[in-house]
Amino acid sequence: MTTTEDKLRHYLKRVTLDLGTTRQRLRDLEERHQEPIAIVGMACRYPGNTTTPHTLWNCLLYSSQ
Repeated sequence: MTTTEDKLRHYLKRVTLDLGTTRQRLRDLEERHQEPIAIVGMACRYPGNTTTPHTLWNCLLYSSQ
């Protein structure tokens, strides 16, 4: 027959193992979401023949409006 202490010990061992597993899963998810992002392309289509990021930037820099 198991005592209350044995039941408690068994429960604490199980919860401790579950906590370790959960912490590892959390670390794995956090690492996956911290990957760098690369912008590999960009396009623009604005009035005034602004069709590239370069012309958009020039319009913003040199426009008097």
